[in-house]
Amino acid sequence: MSDVLSTYHLTPQNAALLAVDMQRGFLDVDAAMEVPTGRDAIVPISALAAEFRRVSAPVVYTRVVWSPNVPNLVGELHPRHKPPISCCMEGDPSVEIVDALSPQAGDLVVDKHGYDAFHETRLDYALRSLGRTHLLVTGVMTDVCVLASVASAMHREYRVSVVSDGVATNWDDVQRMTLDLVARCYGRVVTSEEALAELAVG
Repeated sequence: MSDVLSTYHLTPQNAALLAVDMQRGFLDVDAAMEVPTGRDAIVPISALAAEFRRVSAPVVYTRVVWSPNVPNLVGELHPRHKPPISCCMEGDPSVEIVDALSPQAGDLVVDKHGYDAFHETRLDYALRSLGRTHLLVTGVMTDVCVLASVASAMHREYRVSVVSDGVATNWDDVQRMTLDLVARCYGRVVTSEEALAELAVG
């Protein structure tokens, strides 16, 4: 697989940064679906976003948004999305990206209604229209929305790299197992420093 992974090198011309669900509903202290370790990923993601913008490569944020007008199984499986808690429900402040990673002019924000960032969203179209073939993936939760999006990206022929210090979930053992699964089946795992170094080489 090492020969295959040599084609995963990130450049300003081929790569996009994907930040999955870095929202207040997951990252605020005492949020209903809080992922405390997700706050540790903010600094690496911010550094990556700054570099992607500097080299004119796309920065994409996803937001999971549950809507009472379009009820789905995610709301049944996770009733905290529904009133009275309304975490990441359409119109609730918990939907918003945290201030420390606030999207800037030129960034793309993609709303989704489930785990997979590609399912019935404009993400694939946007990436292809920008000529992107490589994705650098960050966000929460590693084992749920990040993994679902990574698998979906790989099946759409994107070369995926997941940032080990830029993703988070609530269980250390699940974090390790999910990153191992990514490395075995879906792409590769890199640190934020390794990704930054690749972009610098171009």
